[in-house]
Amino acid sequence: MRYRTKWITLMLAASMLLPLLSSCADDSTSAETTADTVSTEEVKETTAQEARLSISDELPERNYDGADFISLTTVGETGTMIPEELKGEIVNDEIYNMNIRVEDRFSVKLGAHGIDGDVKQTTAYIEKCVRSGISDDFHLINFHVVANSGNVVKGLYLNWYDIPYVDFDKPWWADSTVEDLTLNNKNFIAIGDYALTSIAATYCMIYDKEKAVEYGIDNMYDIVKNGEWSMDLLTELSESVYTDLNGNGSIDTNADYFALGTDHLSNMVTYTWAGDNPVFRKNSAGELEYVYYSEHLIDLYDKLYHLVWETPGIAAMEKTHGCGMMFFLDYRCLVTAATIGDAVQLADYEHEYGIIPYPKFDAAQSRYITMADGYHQSLSLPITTADTEFVGILTEALCAETYKHVLPAFYDVCLKQRYSSSEEDAEMIDLCVASRVYDFGFVYDNWQGVAFLFQDQIMGKKNEIASYYKSKERSAMRYYDKVIEKFMEE
Repeated sequence: MRYRTKWITLMLAASMLLPLLSSCADDSTSAETTADTVSTEEVKETTAQEARLSISDELPERNYDGADFISLTTVGETGTMIPEELKGEIVNDEIYNMNIRVEDRFSVKLGAHGIDGDVKQTTAYIEKCVRSGISDDFHLINFHVVANSGNVVKGLYLNWYDIPYVDFDKPWWADSTVEDLTLNNKNFIAIGDYALTSIAATYCMIYDKEKAVEYGIDNMYDIVKNGEWSMDLLTELSESVYTDLNGNGSIDTNADYFALGTDHLSNMVTYTWAGDNPVFRKNSAGELEYVYYSEHLIDLYDKLYHLVWETPGIAAMEKTHGCGMMFFLDYRCLVTAATIGDAVQLADYEHEYGIIPYPKFDAAQSRYITMADGYHQSLSLPITTADTEFVGILTEALCAETYKHVLPAFYDVCLKQRYSSSEEDAEMIDLCVASRVYDFGFVYDNWQGVAFLFQDQIMGKKNEIASYYKSKERSAMRYYDKVIEKFMEE
């Protein structure tokens, strides 16, 4: 595995130093002591940030005489990618300033072309543009990863390895871009940090620190670090934490307190990977192997079904994305299944909270694993691309700038600006991000493979997975074969 710069080194310095320095004016002895402390912290934090900033993108000097560089995305993302003005909001302003730096450096004009429609309409629009030879509307596709994969099978995208100045060894490209999504020296969908939602969409769990202590759980972080955070422990908590608040003797999702708030949709899909059961793995020879169906899958599903449908402390009654956060925001569950980006909803949450990874299958599992929800952006280039050097340089520069400036700001907001002040909080969010996998079988599922079977069965309250898998296996394998054939073409 290639080395990737540890996210734990990231700390923002400036926002923390000014309040500390201003508080030192009253007492000379106190000021001297505090100044020494601040100086030490300043060195530590500045060094960490400088280490990130010092990684060169190794791009050449180019002047493109004001040429447009347009990213195609959904309408909802255009304002995020191309902010119109500084607003005093840390992420917005970092993106705004990043865009100016890139525009000035290469003499370009950045823009975003948003498609107002669902994912099927967007993929159809991309296909129409590419097949008709239109290349002026967009240069880079920055779009829903699962939907995006459908156009790979149709042969509409270039191989990223043929694009000059794109360096997947740099830390602003997810390791899975090479380790999971590259086959036969080809990659058509890359995960770079300019696809900012690939971080926001990372699945995690958010827990209420104050309520955890109330229920005798002193430090969930220690449980995680000791490797004990598992589906088994979550089930135990669910049985012990559930509280019949209205005393009516029955489970009432409108009134009672639960251990876990979750939905039946992608929250359920995530356990497939969290329990170490991917669709594909690469063997020692770098060959893709289909490993989805096994006894482990059956055991994993049985454990999930028991957790969701046979345990009293689970509020999983809604078939709506994000309903677990509604329980959490209402202070009616200890833990919620969420994404890192969901934490921005907690700005007014009155209790201390923490972000932890999804639980392992059991304590014996070697590592924590998570995934990013399929809505997240991914990067592709249409075969109509005329100047591959131009798009390579601009894409690399934008990914590098996002890594250096935007992601630190995004992390800080997600933790209510505690990323700088709490090393333990930082360590946990780093762990979640570092645990992401982009399984070939999920990214290229396009709702035609097996990646969403857990969601289908849990939502239907079906207590087994084997027969449902068998009913889907033949068509899924035909589809995956078609995908793999595209990578094998010479």
